[in-house]
Amino acid sequence: MPKKNLLPSFLAACALLASVSVMAQTVTDVPLSDVAVKTKPAAQSAVQEAVSEAAKKIPTAEEIAAERARLERMRAALAAERAALEQYKADLVKRQQEADAAAAKAKAEAAAKAKAEAEAKAAGSAASIPPPAQDDPVSAKVLSPEELQRQRQRAIERAKAIEKAVATQRAADAKKKAAAAAQTTSPKDKDVAAMKLRKITQNKVRYVHLRDVAVNYGLTFAYTKNKSNKISGATIYDKTRKVTFSSAYRDGTVNGVQVYFLYPMLLKNNEPYISEVDFLTCLDPLLRYKTPVKLGMKTIMVDAGHGGSDPGAINGSHKEKVYTLQIAKRLQTQLEKLGFRVIMTRTGDTYPTLQERAALCKKYKPDLYISIHCNSAASKTPSGIETYRAVPVGGTETKGSKVKTEKQSANEFDANSSRLAYEVQKGMLAATGGTDRGTRHQAIYVIGNASCPAVLVEVGYLSNEAEVKKIASPEYQNKIVSGILAGLAGYGSFLR
Repeated sequence: MPKKNLLPSFLAACALLASVSVMAQTVTDVPLSDVAVKTKPAAQSAVQEAVSEAAKKIPTAEEIAAERARLERMRAALAAERAALEQYKADLVKRQQEADAAAAKAKAEAAAKAKAEAEAKAAGSAASIPPPAQDDPVSAKVLSPEELQRQRQRAIERAKAIEKAVATQRAADAKKKAAAAAQTTSPKDKDVAAMKLRKITQNKVRYVHLRDVAVNYGLTFAYTKNKSNKISGATIYDKTRKVTFSSAYRDGTVNGVQVYFLYPMLLKNNEPYISEVDFLTCLDPLLRYKTPVKLGMKTIMVDAGHGGSDPGAINGSHKEKVYTLQIAKRLQTQLEKLGFRVIMTRTGDTYPTLQERAALCKKYKPDLYISIHCNSAASKTPSGIETYRAVPVGGTETKGSKVKTEKQSANEFDANSSRLAYEVQKGMLAATGGTDRGTRHQAIYVIGNASCPAVLVEVGYLSNEAEVKKIASPEYQNKIVSGILAGLAGYGSFLR
Protein backbone atom coordinates (compact mmCIF):
# COMPACT_ATOMS: atom_id res chain seq x y z
CA MET A 1 0.00 0.00 0.00
CA PRO A 2 1.39 3.48 -0.86
CA LYS A 3 2.44 5.82 2.15
CA LYS A 4 -0.07 8.54 1.31
CA ASN A 5 -2.86 6.15 2.00
CA LEU A 6 -1.51 5.21 5.52
CA LEU A 7 -1.59 8.65 7.14
CA PRO A 8 -5.36 9.11 7.07
CA SER A 9 -5.78 5.63 8.49
CA PHE A 10 -3.27 6.33 11.28
CA LEU A 11 -5.01 9.58 12.08
CA ALA A 12 -8.38 7.84 12.13
CA ALA A 13 -7.06 5.14 14.40
CA CYS A 14 -5.70 7.76 16.83
CA ALA A 15 -9.01 9.56 16.82
CA LEU A 16 -10.84 6.34 17.55
CA LEU A 17 -8.49 5.53 20.38
CA ALA A 18 -8.96 8.96 21.92
CA SER A 19 -12.72 8.61 21.66
CA VAL A 20 -12.65 5.26 23.44
CA SER A 21 -10.46 6.69 26.17
CA VAL A 22 -12.85 9.53 26.74
CA MET A 23 -15.77 7.19 26.88
CA ALA A 24 -14.02 4.94 29.40
CA GLN A 25 -13.16 7.87 31.58
CA THR A 26 -16.72 9.07 31.42
CA VAL A 27 -18.08 5.66 32.34
CA THR A 28 -15.61 5.37 35.26
CA ASP A 29 -16.32 8.86 36.65
CA VAL A 30 -20.04 8.50 36.76
CA PRO A 31 -20.35 5.76 39.42
CA LEU A 32 -17.46 7.13 41.45
CA SER A 33 -19.10 10.50 41.48
CA ASP A 34 -22.40 8.97 42.64
CA VAL A 35 -20.74 7.09 45.54
CA ALA A 36 -18.91 10.19 46.64
CA VAL A 37 -22.13 12.15 46.63
CA LYS A 38 -23.86 9.48 48.63
CA THR A 39 -21.10 8.79 51.24
CA LYS A 40 -19.79 12.28 51.92
CA PRO A 41 -22.62 13.45 54.26
CA ALA A 42 -22.39 10.27 56.42
CA ALA A 43 -18.66 10.64 56.95
CA GLN A 44 -19.01 14.26 57.87
CA SER A 45 -21.68 13.35 60.47
CA ALA A 46 -19.46 10.72 62.10
CA VAL A 47 -16.57 13.12 62.31
CA GLN A 48 -18.75 15.79 63.90
CA GLU A 49 -20.04 13.32 66.51
CA ALA A 50 -16.52 12.22 67.36
CA VAL A 51 -15.43 15.84 67.71
CA SER A 52 -18.46 16.59 69.92
CA GLU A 53 -17.75 13.64 72.22
CA ALA A 54 -14.13 14.65 72.51
CA ALA A 55 -15.18 18.21 73.29
CA LYS A 56 -17.42 16.97 76.08
CA LYS A 57 -14.51 15.19 77.77
CA ILE A 58 -12.33 18.26 77.78
CA PRO A 59 -12.98 20.31 81.05
CA THR A 60 -13.85 23.94 80.64
CA ALA A 61 -11.75 26.74 82.05
CA GLU A 62 -14.37 27.35 84.71
CA GLU A 63 -14.37 23.68 85.75
CA ILE A 64 -10.60 23.65 85.91
CA ALA A 65 -10.61 26.80 88.04
CA ALA A 66 -13.28 25.35 90.37
CA GLU A 67 -11.34 22.12 90.81
CA ARG A 68 -8.16 24.06 91.55
CA ALA A 69 -10.02 26.17 94.14
CA ARG A 70 -11.42 23.03 95.77
CA LEU A 71 -7.97 21.48 95.91
CA GLU A 72 -6.56 24.68 97.41
CA ARG A 73 -9.24 24.64 100.10
CA MET A 74 -8.41 21.05 100.92
CA ARG A 75 -4.71 21.94 101.02
CA ALA A 76 -5.52 24.73 103.52
CA ALA A 77 -7.68 22.40 105.63
CA LEU A 78 -4.97 19.77 105.81
CA ALA A 79 -2.40 22.43 106.65
CA ALA A 80 -4.66 23.71 109.45
CA GLU A 81 -5.08 20.19 110.82
CA ARG A 82 -1.33 19.69 110.71
CA ALA A 83 -0.77 23.01 112.50
CA ALA A 84 -3.36 22.07 115.16
CA LEU A 85 -1.66 18.75 115.71
CA GLU A 86 1.74 20.40 116.06
CA GLN A 87 0.31 22.93 118.51
CA TYR A 88 -1.30 20.15 120.50
CA LYS A 89 2.00 18.27 120.61
CA ALA A 90 3.68 21.46 121.83
CA ASP A 91 1.03 21.81 124.53
CA LEU A 92 1.60 18.21 125.59
CA VAL A 93 5.34 18.85 125.84
CA LYS A 94 4.72 21.98 127.89
CA ARG A 95 2.28 20.15 130.14
CA GLN A 96 4.76 17.35 130.57
CA GLN A 97 7.48 19.81 131.54
CA GLU A 98 5.21 21.48 134.08
CA ALA A 99 4.22 18.11 135.53
CA ASP A 100 7.89 17.08 135.78
CA ALA A 101 8.70 20.31 137.61
CA ALA A 102 5.83 19.79 140.04
CA ALA A 103 6.86 16.17 140.65
CA ALA A 104 10.39 17.27 141.51
CA LYS A 105 9.05 19.54 144.25
CA ALA A 106 6.65 17.01 145.72
CA LYS A 107 7.63 15.69 149.13
CA ALA A 108 5.04 13.01 149.66
CA GLU A 109 5.69 9.67 147.96
CA ALA A 110 1.99 9.18 147.26
CA ALA A 111 1.73 12.56 145.51
CA ALA A 112 4.76 11.76 143.35
CA LYS A 113 3.24 8.43 142.36
CA ALA A 114 -0.07 10.04 141.40
CA LYS A 115 1.69 12.61 139.23
CA ALA A 116 3.74 9.90 137.51
CA GLU A 117 0.53 8.03 136.66
CA ALA A 118 -1.01 11.18 135.27
CA GLU A 119 2.11 11.78 133.15
CA ALA A 120 1.97 8.22 131.83
CA LYS A 121 -1.66 8.69 130.82
CA ALA A 122 -0.84 11.96 129.11
CA ALA A 123 2.03 10.32 127.20
CA GLY A 124 -0.25 7.47 126.15
CA SER A 125 -2.83 9.91 124.84
CA ALA A 126 -0.21 11.72 122.77
CA ALA A 127 1.11 8.46 121.33
CA SER A 128 -2.36 7.42 120.21
CA ILE A 129 -2.56 10.30 117.71
CA PRO A 130 -1.65 9.05 114.23
CA PRO A 131 1.02 11.24 112.55
CA PRO A 132 0.16 13.30 109.47
CA ALA A 133 0.67 11.61 106.10
CA GLN A 134 4.18 12.00 104.72
CA ASP A 135 2.92 12.74 101.23
CA ASP A 136 0.84 15.79 100.47
CA PRO A 137 -1.74 14.71 97.87
CA VAL A 138 -2.96 18.24 97.35
CA SER A 139 0.39 19.33 95.94
CA ALA A 140 0.31 16.59 93.30
CA LYS A 141 -0.45 17.63 89.80
CA VAL A 142 -3.05 14.92 89.35
CA LEU A 143 -5.37 13.90 92.26
CA SER A 144 -7.52 10.88 91.63
CA PRO A 145 -10.92 10.60 93.34
CA GLU A 146 -9.78 7.45 95.14
CA GLU A 147 -6.67 9.15 96.50
CA LEU A 148 -8.70 12.17 97.51
CA GLN A 149 -11.12 9.95 99.46
CA ARG A 150 -8.27 8.18 101.22
CA GLN A 151 -6.67 11.46 102.27
CA ARG A 152 -10.00 12.81 103.45
CA GLN A 153 -10.57 9.69 105.57
CA ARG A 154 -7.09 10.02 107.10
CA ALA A 155 -7.80 13.65 107.94
CA ILE A 156 -11.05 12.67 109.67
CA GLU A 157 -9.28 9.96 111.67
CA ARG A 158 -6.57 12.43 112.77
CA ALA A 159 -9.21 14.94 113.86
CA LYS A 160 -11.04 12.29 115.91
CA ALA A 161 -7.81 11.13 117.49
CA ILE A 162 -6.91 14.69 118.45
CA GLU A 163 -10.35 15.24 119.96
CA LYS A 164 -10.12 11.99 121.93
CA ALA A 165 -6.63 12.82 123.18
CA VAL A 166 -7.74 16.27 124.31
CA ALA A 167 -10.73 14.78 126.17
CA THR A 168 -8.48 12.20 127.83
CA GLN A 169 -6.00 14.86 128.87
CA ARG A 170 -8.75 17.05 130.31
CA ALA A 171 -10.10 14.13 132.31
CA ALA A 172 -6.60 13.35 133.58
CA ASP A 173 -6.10 16.99 134.55
CA ALA A 174 -9.44 17.05 136.39
CA LYS A 175 -8.59 13.84 138.22
CA LYS A 176 -5.18 15.19 139.10
CA LYS A 177 -6.70 18.39 140.41
CA ALA A 178 -9.23 16.48 142.51
CA ALA A 179 -6.50 14.25 143.93
CA ALA A 180 -4.41 17.28 144.80
CA ALA A 181 -7.39 18.87 146.53
CA ALA A 182 -7.94 15.70 148.53
CA GLN A 183 -4.28 15.39 149.51
CA THR A 184 -3.71 18.99 150.52
CA THR A 185 -5.52 21.45 152.73
CA SER A 186 -7.57 23.91 150.71
CA PRO A 187 -7.01 27.64 151.38
CA LYS A 188 -10.72 27.63 152.16
CA ASP A 189 -10.00 25.20 155.01
CA LYS A 190 -7.37 27.24 156.80
CA ASP A 191 -7.39 27.45 160.59
CA VAL A 192 -9.97 29.72 162.12
CA ALA A 193 -7.24 31.33 164.21
CA ALA A 194 -5.56 32.53 160.99
CA MET A 195 -8.71 34.21 159.69
CA LYS A 196 -9.03 37.98 159.91
CA LEU A 197 -12.58 38.60 161.12
CA ARG A 198 -14.04 41.85 162.39
CA LYS A 199 -15.88 41.28 165.67
CA ILE A 200 -18.40 43.16 167.78
CA THR A 201 -20.34 42.42 170.97
CA GLN A 202 -24.10 42.92 171.16
CA ASN A 203 -26.16 42.05 174.29
CA LYS A 204 -23.21 40.06 175.68
CA VAL A 205 -23.02 37.95 172.52
CA ARG A 206 -19.93 38.12 170.33
CA TYR A 207 -20.49 38.40 166.58
CA VAL A 208 -18.21 38.08 163.54
CA HIS A 209 -18.58 39.98 160.28
CA LEU A 210 -20.31 37.77 157.72
CA ARG A 211 -18.60 39.42 154.75
CA ASP A 212 -15.22 38.54 156.28
CA VAL A 213 -16.35 34.96 156.73
CA ALA A 214 -17.32 34.78 153.06
CA VAL A 215 -13.93 36.13 151.98
CA ASN A 216 -12.03 33.56 154.05
CA TYR A 217 -13.94 30.70 152.44
CA GLY A 218 -13.78 32.05 148.91
CA LEU A 219 -17.52 32.73 148.84
CA THR A 220 -19.62 35.51 147.36
CA PHE A 221 -21.78 37.61 149.67
CA ALA A 222 -25.21 39.02 148.80
CA TYR A 223 -28.08 40.54 150.77
CA THR A 224 -31.62 39.22 150.46
CA LYS A 225 -34.56 41.63 150.63
CA ASN A 226 -38.26 41.32 151.35
CA LYS A 227 -41.20 42.67 149.36
CA SER A 228 -40.71 46.10 150.93
CA ASN A 229 -37.14 46.13 149.59
CA LYS A 230 -35.71 45.95 153.10
CA ILE A 231 -32.81 43.67 154.05
CA SER A 232 -34.24 40.42 155.41
CA GLY A 233 -31.16 38.23 155.35
CA ALA A 234 -28.04 37.29 153.42
CA THR A 235 -26.55 34.56 151.28
CA ILE A 236 -22.97 33.37 150.89
CA TYR A 237 -22.25 31.01 148.03
CA ASP A 238 -20.04 29.56 145.30
CA LYS A 239 -20.58 26.83 142.72
CA THR A 240 -20.87 24.03 145.29
CA ARG A 241 -21.95 25.71 148.53
CA LYS A 242 -24.79 28.00 149.44
CA VAL A 243 -25.82 29.21 152.90
CA THR A 244 -28.75 31.52 153.67
CA PHE A 245 -29.34 33.54 156.84
CA SER A 246 -32.35 35.40 158.23
CA SER A 247 -32.18 38.63 160.18
CA ALA A 248 -35.52 37.93 161.90
CA TYR A 249 -35.35 34.20 162.63
CA ARG A 250 -32.77 31.57 163.53
CA ASP A 251 -33.43 29.27 160.62
CA GLY A 252 -31.40 29.24 157.44
CA THR A 253 -30.35 26.70 154.84
CA VAL A 254 -27.13 24.97 153.85
CA ASN A 255 -27.23 23.61 150.30
CA GLY A 256 -31.01 23.44 150.52
CA VAL A 257 -31.20 21.66 153.91
CA GLN A 258 -32.85 23.62 156.71
CA VAL A 259 -30.46 24.46 159.54
CA TYR A 260 -31.36 26.26 162.75
CA PHE A 261 -28.65 28.60 163.97
CA LEU A 262 -28.29 29.63 167.61
CA TYR A 263 -29.00 33.31 166.87
CA PRO A 264 -30.48 35.28 163.96
CA MET A 265 -28.17 37.26 161.71
CA LEU A 266 -27.44 40.71 163.20
CA LEU A 267 -27.55 43.92 161.17
CA LYS A 268 -25.34 46.66 162.65
CA ASN A 269 -25.14 49.87 160.59
CA ASN A 270 -26.42 47.80 157.67
CA GLU A 271 -23.47 45.41 158.02
CA PRO A 272 -24.14 41.66 158.51
CA TYR A 273 -22.89 39.70 161.53
CA ILE A 274 -23.45 36.17 162.83
CA SER A 275 -22.75 34.97 166.35
CA GLU A 276 -19.25 33.70 166.94
CA VAL A 277 -20.57 30.49 168.48
CA ASP A 278 -22.66 29.88 165.34
CA PHE A 279 -19.61 30.43 163.19
CA LEU A 280 -17.36 28.11 165.19
CA THR A 281 -19.75 25.25 166.00
CA CYS A 282 -22.16 25.27 163.07
CA LEU A 283 -21.17 27.27 159.99
CA ASP A 284 -17.44 26.48 159.85
CA PRO A 285 -17.97 22.68 160.04
CA LEU A 286 -20.56 22.84 157.24
CA LEU A 287 -18.37 24.95 154.94
CA ARG A 288 -15.21 22.88 155.31
CA TYR A 289 -14.23 20.08 152.96
CA LYS A 290 -12.42 18.28 155.74
CA THR A 291 -12.57 18.45 159.52
CA PRO A 292 -9.51 19.90 161.26
CA VAL A 293 -9.88 17.24 163.99
CA LYS A 294 -8.93 13.66 163.16
CA LEU A 295 -11.56 11.24 164.48
CA GLY A 296 -12.37 7.61 163.75
CA MET A 297 -15.57 5.98 162.58
CA LYS A 298 -15.40 2.27 163.33
CA THR A 299 -17.65 1.73 166.36
CA ILE A 300 -21.20 3.11 166.41
CA MET A 301 -23.61 3.05 169.34
CA VAL A 302 -27.25 2.82 168.29
CA ASP A 303 -29.82 3.89 170.88
CA ALA A 304 -33.44 2.81 170.45
CA GLY A 305 -35.39 5.47 172.34
CA HIS A 306 -37.72 4.66 175.27
CA GLY A 307 -38.63 0.96 175.89
CA GLY A 308 -40.04 -1.17 178.70
CA SER A 309 -42.12 0.91 181.08
CA ASP A 310 -41.59 4.01 178.90
CA PRO A 311 -43.61 3.57 175.68
CA GLY A 312 -42.80 7.02 174.35
CA ALA A 313 -45.34 8.64 172.03
CA ILE A 314 -48.58 6.69 171.51
CA ASN A 315 -51.22 6.88 168.78
CA GLY A 316 -53.78 4.11 169.31
CA SER A 317 -51.91 0.83 168.91
CA HIS A 318 -48.81 2.61 167.61
CA LYS A 319 -46.07 2.97 170.22
CA GLU A 320 -42.83 4.81 169.77
CA LYS A 321 -40.75 2.25 171.69
CA VAL A 322 -41.73 -0.49 169.20
CA TYR A 323 -40.77 1.41 166.08
CA THR A 324 -37.54 2.84 167.47
CA LEU A 325 -36.34 -0.68 168.30
CA GLN A 326 -37.36 -2.01 164.87
CA ILE A 327 -35.50 0.78 163.09
CA ALA A 328 -32.48 0.45 165.41
CA LYS A 329 -32.19 -3.29 164.69
CA ARG A 330 -32.47 -2.71 160.95
CA LEU A 331 -29.73 -0.11 161.23
CA GLN A 332 -27.59 -2.50 163.27
CA THR A 333 -27.90 -5.22 160.62
CA GLN A 334 -26.88 -2.92 157.78
CA LEU A 335 -23.99 -1.37 159.67
CA GLU A 336 -22.57 -4.77 160.59
CA LYS A 337 -22.81 -5.85 156.95
CA LEU A 338 -20.67 -2.83 156.12
CA GLY A 339 -18.05 -3.89 158.66
CA PHE A 340 -18.87 -1.52 161.54
CA ARG A 341 -18.85 -2.59 165.15
CA VAL A 342 -22.31 -1.81 166.55
CA ILE A 343 -23.24 -1.49 170.24
CA MET A 344 -26.96 -1.38 171.09
CA THR A 345 -28.25 0.37 174.21
CA ARG A 346 -31.14 -2.09 174.19
CA THR A 347 -32.09 -5.11 172.07
CA GLY A 348 -35.50 -5.88 173.62
CA ASP A 349 -38.43 -4.22 175.35
CA THR A 350 -36.38 -2.92 178.26
CA TYR A 351 -35.79 0.55 179.60
CA PRO A 352 -32.21 1.61 180.29
CA THR A 353 -32.36 4.95 182.05
CA LEU A 354 -30.92 8.04 180.39
CA GLN A 355 -28.01 7.94 182.81
CA GLU A 356 -27.38 4.26 181.99
CA ARG A 357 -27.34 5.00 178.27
CA ALA A 358 -24.83 7.81 178.78
CA ALA A 359 -22.74 5.50 181.00
CA LEU A 360 -22.69 2.86 178.22
CA CYS A 361 -21.32 5.49 175.85
CA LYS A 362 -18.55 6.42 178.24
CA LYS A 363 -17.76 2.73 178.89
CA TYR A 364 -17.49 1.52 175.30
CA LYS A 365 -16.19 4.79 173.84
CA PRO A 366 -17.87 4.53 170.39
CA ASP A 367 -16.89 6.83 167.56
CA LEU A 368 -20.50 7.93 167.00
CA TYR A 369 -23.75 7.88 168.98
CA ILE A 370 -27.10 7.78 167.15
CA SER A 371 -30.38 7.86 169.06
CA ILE A 372 -33.61 6.89 167.24
CA HIS A 373 -36.93 8.50 168.20
CA CYS A 374 -40.40 9.28 166.84
CA ASN A 375 -41.99 12.69 167.24
CA SER A 376 -45.45 13.69 168.42
CA ALA A 377 -47.55 16.85 168.73
CA ALA A 378 -50.92 17.91 170.13
CA SER A 379 -52.00 18.74 166.58
CA LYS A 380 -52.23 16.06 163.92
CA THR A 381 -50.88 18.44 161.26
CA PRO A 382 -47.08 18.46 161.86
CA SER A 383 -45.00 15.93 159.95
CA GLY A 384 -41.42 15.54 158.88
CA ILE A 385 -37.89 14.77 160.01
CA GLU A 386 -35.71 16.55 162.58
CA THR A 387 -32.13 15.87 163.68
CA TYR A 388 -30.86 17.21 167.02
CA ARG A 389 -27.45 17.82 168.50
CA ALA A 390 -26.27 19.17 171.85
CA VAL A 391 -26.44 22.89 172.59
CA PRO A 392 -22.97 24.51 172.42
CA VAL A 393 -21.77 26.63 175.33
CA GLY A 394 -22.87 30.20 174.71
CA GLY A 395 -25.82 29.09 172.59
CA THR A 396 -29.51 28.52 173.16
CA GLU A 397 -32.00 25.78 172.36
CA THR A 398 -33.80 26.14 169.05
CA LYS A 399 -37.05 26.83 170.90
CA GLY A 400 -35.50 28.57 173.89
CA SER A 401 -33.72 31.75 174.90
CA LYS A 402 -31.65 30.70 177.92
CA VAL A 403 -27.95 30.80 177.15
CA LYS A 404 -26.03 27.65 178.04
CA THR A 405 -23.05 28.33 180.30
CA GLU A 406 -21.98 24.87 181.51
CA LYS A 407 -19.91 22.59 179.30
CA GLN A 408 -20.93 18.95 178.76
CA SER A 409 -18.81 16.09 177.43
CA ALA A 410 -20.50 16.29 174.02
CA ASN A 411 -19.39 19.93 173.60
CA GLU A 412 -15.91 18.62 172.95
CA PHE A 413 -17.30 17.43 169.61
CA ASP A 414 -19.65 20.28 168.68
CA ALA A 415 -18.18 20.79 165.21
CA ASN A 416 -18.34 17.09 164.30
CA SER A 417 -21.83 16.69 165.75
CA SER A 418 -22.97 19.63 163.65
CA ARG A 419 -21.66 18.04 160.47
CA LEU A 420 -23.05 14.63 161.45
CA ALA A 421 -26.52 16.09 162.10
CA TYR A 422 -26.48 17.91 158.77
CA GLU A 423 -25.38 14.84 156.76
CA VAL A 424 -27.91 12.52 158.46
CA GLN A 425 -30.73 15.02 157.91
CA LYS A 426 -29.80 15.43 154.26
CA GLY A 427 -29.54 11.67 153.74
CA MET A 428 -32.90 10.92 155.34
CA LEU A 429 -34.68 13.62 153.35
CA ALA A 430 -33.32 12.21 150.11
CA ALA A 431 -34.19 8.61 151.01
CA THR A 432 -37.71 9.17 152.38
CA GLY A 433 -38.92 12.32 150.65
CA GLY A 434 -40.08 13.52 154.08
CA THR A 435 -40.69 17.13 155.13
CA ASP A 436 -37.53 18.99 156.15
CA ARG A 437 -37.86 20.32 159.70
CA GLY A 438 -34.17 21.03 159.98
CA THR A 439 -31.21 20.34 162.22
CA ARG A 440 -31.80 21.71 165.71
CA HIS A 441 -30.23 22.20 169.14
CA GLN A 442 -31.81 20.86 172.31
CA ALA A 443 -30.69 19.96 175.83
CA ILE A 444 -31.20 16.20 175.48
CA TYR A 445 -29.43 14.19 178.16
CA VAL A 446 -28.12 11.26 176.12
CA ILE A 447 -26.53 13.36 173.37
CA GLY A 448 -25.36 16.14 175.68
CA ASN A 449 -23.49 13.63 177.85
CA ALA A 450 -22.11 11.50 175.02
CA SER A 451 -18.35 11.04 174.85
CA CYS A 452 -18.30 11.29 171.03
CA PRO A 453 -20.13 13.12 168.23
CA ALA A 454 -23.81 12.41 168.84
CA VAL A 455 -27.21 13.08 167.23
CA LEU A 456 -30.81 12.26 167.97
CA VAL A 457 -33.06 11.60 164.97
CA GLU A 458 -36.82 12.19 165.04
CA VAL A 459 -37.86 10.00 162.09
CA GLY A 460 -41.43 11.31 161.88
CA TYR A 461 -44.64 12.16 163.75
CA LEU A 462 -46.75 9.38 165.26
CA SER A 463 -49.47 11.99 165.81
CA ASN A 464 -49.81 12.44 162.04
CA GLU A 465 -52.15 9.74 160.69
CA ALA A 466 -50.46 9.51 157.29
CA GLU A 467 -46.93 9.51 158.68
CA VAL A 468 -47.54 6.94 161.42
CA LYS A 469 -48.66 4.42 158.78
CA LYS A 470 -45.40 4.97 156.94
CA ILE A 471 -43.29 4.59 160.07
CA ALA A 472 -45.06 1.30 160.89
CA SER A 473 -44.21 -0.20 157.49
CA PRO A 474 -40.97 -2.18 156.97
CA GLU A 475 -40.47 -0.52 153.57
CA TYR A 476 -40.40 2.99 155.06
CA GLN A 477 -38.22 1.85 157.95
CA ASN A 478 -35.73 0.57 155.39
CA LYS A 479 -35.79 4.00 153.72
CA ILE A 480 -35.06 5.63 157.06
CA VAL A 481 -32.10 3.28 157.57
CA SER A 482 -30.84 3.97 154.04
CA GLY A 483 -31.00 7.70 154.75
CA ILE A 484 -28.99 7.34 157.97
CA LEU A 485 -26.40 5.23 156.15
CA ALA A 486 -26.13 7.87 153.44
CA GLY A 487 -25.62 10.47 156.13
CA LEU A 488 -22.85 8.42 157.72
CA ALA A 489 -21.17 8.12 154.31
CA GLY A 490 -21.30 11.88 153.89
CA TYR A 491 -19.91 12.41 157.36
CA GLY A 492 -17.15 9.87 156.67
CA SER A 493 -15.96 11.89 153.67
CA PHE A 494 -15.67 14.90 155.99
CA LEU A 495 -13.23 13.12 158.32
CA ARG A 496 -9.50 13.46 157.70
